[in-house]
Parts: sequence; C-alpha cells; structure tokens
Amino acid sequence: MNRFRVSLAALFSAVGFATLGWSGASAGDKGDVEKELKKFQGIWTVESVEAEGKEIPIDNFKGMTVTFEGDKYTVKIGDKVIQAATQKLDPSKSPKTVDGSVAEGPGKGMVILGIYEISGDTLKVCFDEAGKKRPTEFKTASGSQTTLVVYKRAKK
Repeated sequence: MNRFRVSLAALFSAVGFATLGWSGASAGDKGDVEKELKKFQGIWTVESVEAEGKEIPIDNFKGMTVTFEGDKYTVKIGDKVIQAATQKLDPSKSPKTVDGSVAEGPGKGMVILGIYEISGDTLKVCFDEAGKKRPTEFKTASGSQTTLVVYKRAKK
C-alpha cells in the first residue's frame, strides 16, 4: 500500500466517525445523537491504522489531526486543511453506524459507510473506503477495502 493511499485512508477514516445529526431520528433518538455528538468535539490525533489486514506505520500520519466542531469536521496536516465532511449516524445500531459525506478534498462527493466506538479519549472507527459495504466488526482482512483507525483525543 503506498503512502498516498494510506493518507487517503486516514482522511476517509475521519469521515467514518464524526457523529453529526441523523436525519431519520425521532425526537428521542435526536437527543441520543446530540449526546453522542458532544463526545466527539475537539481535536483528535491518529494512534494506529490497519488496512487490508496490515498495520500501517504511524509515521505516515505524523502531524495529522481531525477537529470536530458542531456538525462539521476538518482534517489537517499542520495548518493545512486536507478534507472536510458532514456525517449522519445511528447510535441505536450495534455497532453504532455512521455515513460520512465528503464535502471537500480527496473523495469529494463520496459517502463512506462505517462503524464506530468511543470510550473516553479513545475513538475506534472501521469503514469501507470504497463506500460500498458497511463493516460489521472492527477488523480488516487482506484483499478488503476495510480500514480500522484508532484515535486519541489531543491533550490541551
């Protein structure tokens, strides 16, 4: 896997976990979505990446951050914005699901299908970078287009 594809995987992974308003939610579900959204706010860094069953060297993601603000997220390397997107989630599913629509940058116009899990300052996301089939578990396999990313909340 080349460095460009790995970087795209990291960018797409941001799509797979920014839990923002689910348009199909009922009144009770909307509260769950808003509560879930609050967990994501702030800046996150990449802790580990696995694609097609192989761990990707973390050095490929040095300086990359993902910032969640309201219903938007941005991926940056240093001060340069690389990608932006909006998301829809369903926290009632198991595992929780997200659909991310890339608005700017690589993959513009794509919808990425993913699952996520958040616990404290750790966020785990698994997604199909081709946007064709939502993963059902947090793992990747050789020959698949599935990527698993673990993020840590950045220290202030």
